[in-house]
Amino acid sequence: MSLQKRSKIAIFGGSGFMGSWLTDLIKADHDVVSFDIQKKFSDYDPKRTAKILNFRKELLKGSKQYKGDVRNLKQVQQFLNKEKPEIIVFLASIPFANFEDKILQFSVEATGVANLLKANEKLNARIVYMSSLFAIGHFDHATTETTALEPRTHYGIGKAASEHLIKSASNNYGIIRTTSVYGAGDFNNRVPQIVIENALTGKGHLRINKAALLDFIYIKDLVQGIKAVMFHDGNGVFNISGGRAMTLVDFANAVEASLGKKLKYEIHAVDDRGRRGSLVNDKARLVLGWEPKFDLASGVKDTIAIYKEKIKI
Repeated sequence: MSLQKRSKIAIFGGSGFMGSWLTDLIKADHDVVSFDIQKKFSDYDPKRTAKILNFRKELLKGSKQYKGDVRNLKQVQQFLNKEKPEIIVFLASIPFANFEDKILQFSVEATGVANLLKANEKLNARIVYMSSLFAIGHFDHATTETTALEPRTHYGIGKAASEHLIKSASNNYGIIRTTSVYGAGDFNNRVPQIVIENALTGKGHLRINKAALLDFIYIKDLVQGIKAVMFHDGNGVFNISGGRAMTLVDFANAVEASLGKKLKYEIHAVDDRGRRGSLVNDKARLVLGWEPKFDLASGVKDTIAIYKEKIKI
């Protein structure tokens, strides 16, 4: 599929953190429509939420947005039948490892993807699905796209099940695995977001787990990777990642260097999460010609600059 062709692209979960950045990236060259439940699942501060939503509105400007639930087959069918996209990007998710309503979380992934596949039978648009390292489960140090899926959480089970559904029912797909995304515009209470906002506001008490290894990727790099998978000819699974596991202490150090001040936080070491490390991204580099442009220092610096200029928490 040529990058020169103007395509209609439907993004499920399009008004969220990833979806708004992806829309901003592609909207000048393609027609973008989104389908989203437009609901906040975290307990993020309402005043800050309003500022984040205003920032996302700027990113989404120029796209057409629909409100709907991916678990409702009729709504999904009506949306696709009306818009007839050539590419569908499925980002709809409840991205929390310990979300209380596990059945709801699983159904958004598995039922949502099953509905998408059913509704797409005649249209046969290309499907790009956002999976996660949680579909893999435990792994030590590094993993590639060939690692067996052995998820340990309901979130991961939903991702793994959806990967299998797509592989079995679609003849034109791309699956992305990523992890530890950071950048301005998020309100899902990911730890990098909490660290940056604490540094900017001086509010809150930070406890940083130095035991966990995280493969950080900046949102601008991630959406470039999604775009590369969207326009790739052929099926496949791709790790779109920073490619190097680091610690939250490393992340805090990058924030300190960017702001030129020390942060106040406690360090503890608790092995309370699945073992993980680097998502090796060699396949994406070789097959897609994609690679991250931001290292941790430059990504954090850019994030903080956007917070100061656009969000002003």
